[in-house]
Amino acid sequence: MGLKKTLVFCCLIGLLILGVASATAFVKSTAIEYGGACDSLDGVPGLLQSSGFVPRGTCPKPGDPDHLNTGDSDHDIDCNRGPCEVHGKDGHCVKNLVHKKHYCQCVPNKISR
Repeated sequence: MGLKKTLVFCCLIGLLILGVASATAFVKSTAIEYGGACDSLDGVPGLLQSSGFVPRGTCPKPGDPDHLNTGDSDHDIDCNRGPCEVHGKDGHCVKNLVHKKHYCQCVPNKISR
């Protein structure tokens, strides 16, 4: 009887570890895909953004003094390539496509060596 309880307990612990590892991988991949998004996101990415797992960018909106009109009308998204900030790092705004949806994303500047 004690062997069966130990086996069940070990299986449950194994499933728990597997579930935590899967959830961690999902959160990390979502944060990489949507990191720096300047707008509020929907669904699970929105939940992760509001809880602080997905960093939010600061792309200038139309009407801001830093807003540069690029004349880009692809899918009615007005995303300029002006300066922004994400995670305390300077960057630039780019239009990004994830899962068939366009959004503005602040990408940190890479320092050339």
